[in-house]
Amino acid sequence: MNLKRIDYSHDMMLLLSRMLSVYAVSCVHQTSNGIVKSWLDENYQIHDDGKVSTDDIERRKTNTTKRTSWETTGNRDSMLFDDQSLTLCLRIQSNIDSLYDIYYATIRPTLGSLKLMVSDNHETQISIRDKEIIATMCYSSCLAMVEILKLKEKKTQLLTDNIKHKDKTITGLKREMEIPAERTRKIVREKLVSLGKLYGKVFMLTKDAEKLVDEYAGDNIAPLLKALEEAAYIKVEVYDNSQIPIDDTDIIVKQDAPSETAAERQESILEKRHSKIIAYLERLEDAYNATIESGLKPTAVNIAETIGLSSASITMWFNKHSEEARRLCEADVNLCKNSRRFFDPLKEALAGKKNKSKTA
Repeated sequence: MNLKRIDYSHDMMLLLSRMLSVYAVSCVHQTSNGIVKSWLDENYQIHDDGKVSTDDIERRKTNTTKRTSWETTGNRDSMLFDDQSLTLCLRIQSNIDSLYDIYYATIRPTLGSLKLMVSDNHETQISIRDKEIIATMCYSSCLAMVEILKLKEKKTQLLTDNIKHKDKTITGLKREMEIPAERTRKIVREKLVSLGKLYGKVFMLTKDAEKLVDEYAGDNIAPLLKALEEAAYIKVEVYDNSQIPIDDTDIIVKQDAPSETAAERQESILEKRHSKIIAYLERLEDAYNATIESGLKPTAVNIAETIGLSSASITMWFNKHSEEARRLCEADVNLCKNSRRFFDPLKEALAGKKNKSKTA
């Protein structure tokens, strides 16, 4: 895990401003864009300036064991208060270039200005001992802040690495899952070719059927292949054309139903398919009756508008299901009782003719 080198100076400036109850805090520090001087305004907003004096740059390089110092009148920030201001200088090692960032915190030379409890009713001047205590307290707090920020950054990096690792693992699993899925598709394609040779037909899977095949991808696909055999057999019985589509409703995969016979499964598939076709025919019948009641001619366009479809979609439906529609209507004389006599697409289907698109 490679941790990024982060500049913590802005956090440190805010810490010093809270500890010393002042906003006159500035810093000369290294960033990813070079050395910058930053300072707080009266609203505690931080501003950066790329113009850094040569003296400040050299102070960062100075190797000394003294990490804290006090400056009096004439220092760079004394004008923020008055001529008696004091500036605490802290040298904190940079997390970027290992040199020392310089922090300046300017305060008034009284304990009361730091909101400390003082005796009597007048402010007590900060003594040399007070300066040592304040400097040590601020320096130790800044070092502690650096360690806290580093730990926080480390945890964040660990979390990021874990997320990346999980994403990589998931991607790998998905890639591994593609192998059995592709293998299953290949076996299914080969099965359809062999079934096509057996029946002298061309079997094609619809997109929904292809999705269903992917769901059953794996080592044990025998039940899926068995379902394809049964679906092909039933479709051949229903369709006379050479190209036969197989959709997801035709493929019934039952791995845990040993008591059900193949004939029963075939009957179940037919019932499910026939119920869909009957529902569509009943919908056409209702639309046909509504069209007549409204005084319009029962043309494909008018009925399509009533049913909320396009006339082309009705024509396409009959092109695909005309044979099944004919057999169902022959089995039930009350099915489409009115529309079977006057609605051309249905009349042609019942007559065994190829449906023509009629919009007149």
